[in-house]
Amino acid sequence: LIAPVVGLWADHKTDPNSPRRQDLLKYKANIILNFFAHVDRSPGEVTPLEVKAYQAELESQGLKPSTVYARLSQLSSFYEWTIAHDHTRHNPVADARPKAPKAYQNESSQALSDEDVVTLLKYVSGKATPTAKRDYAMLLFYFFTGKRRAEICHLTWGDIRIERGRLLLTSRLKGGDYLSFEVKHPKALEALLDYVEAAEIDLAQVEADTPVWIVLGDKARVHTGRGLTSHGFVKNLKSYARKAGLGDIHLHQSRHTYARWVGEESGSLLEAQDALGHKNLATTKVYLQRV
Repeated sequence: LIAPVVGLWADHKTDPNSPRRQDLLKYKANIILNFFAHVDRSPGEVTPLEVKAYQAELESQGLKPSTVYARLSQLSSFYEWTIAHDHTRHNPVADARPKAPKAYQNESSQALSDEDVVTLLKYVSGKATPTAKRDYAMLLFYFFTGKRRAEICHLTWGDIRIERGRLLLTSRLKGGDYLSFEVKHPKALEALLDYVEAAEIDLAQVEADTPVWIVLGDKARVHTGRGLTSHGFVKNLKSYARKAGLGDIHLHQSRHTYARWVGEESGSLLEAQDALGHKNLATTKVYLQRV
């Protein structure tokens, strides 16, 4: 009886537009099914002690800490999904999962530390001007989608949908392909709407090809309506970073940071490749050499 539920979870957690969807579905389902075959219990009967015992079993097989952590992370994701859908009431992995291994990057990686991300976002969100509200929303879009510079900066209102509290984007990828995805960070939609209010953008009047991010005037609540260039945003970003005490940073580091987060959570190059939209796995390995 567990297999259909696992299938539903994997289907929900896997991008329907991914070219590697079938591989990802199989990868995720096998992790969960192998666990329940090992413990021989139904999901609601599993205890944290049994999760720890399974962790010890994986380690005894010689699996790397990153692989063990990745499998338990997928198991935790499964339990959180079953709780949300009233299949179970408790996540035993939450009390038993080991600490995340060291970051999936080498010394030359361009990923920012979590502390630096928090410092930067806290500094920008503390500014009350319409320009800062726009830039804060843009930063959340960059950090929590991992998209490239042009993919976020060139968004139009036709690329954005808000459905039942979910923020959905369509972006143009390298090579001209289009991809729809959800910005899952809970602050992203809130920040976007704060920017819209501060800039006095009437969403009922905007055209599909109207730029989302516009150049704002010096006075509050006054804007030109022209689309913001990536150069203009990067100039602001560097100013924020210096004033926040972070020194010089580059916008592309947001993509490396997102890649690090995916690597730490999943431990899978295949998942990271899918999240970053890389056609070549070798490119993903440059971002995450330890996965």
